[in-house]
Amino acid sequence: MNTMERQAALGREWFELNTGTLRRLAELQTEGVQKVFETNRTFAEKLPEVKDITSFMELQREYGEAMWNGFTEGMKANGEVLKEAVESAGELLRGAFATEEPKAPETTKKSAKPAAAKAAA
Repeated sequence: MNTMERQAALGREWFELNTGTLRRLAELQTEGVQKVFETNRTFAEKLPEVKDITSFMELQREYGEAMWNGFTEGMKANGEVLKEAVESAGELLRGAFATEEPKAPETTKKSAKPAAAKAAA
């Protein structure tokens, strides 16, 4: 494959990688927003049960903990997607700019083995 073909392939593969990464990040954001609404709905349903300040503070603590856990899980998931994207991008770039090394002829490899076998004997 010549340089122009490798560069064109890099452009296509880079576009596909970016598109897939952005699609996955958008899915994760959608899931995160849905979880926030679900958490809000759950704690709003519990709010009428509150009768004193202690139970209100406990409910508020549980709500904050649930929101924080959801946030940290979302950030970890986003981080994993981005990490995979960076690793894939690195592989794409290494492949696009790598020079092809000439292969050693097979006759050289075969002739070296019998010489080593004779020397060992």
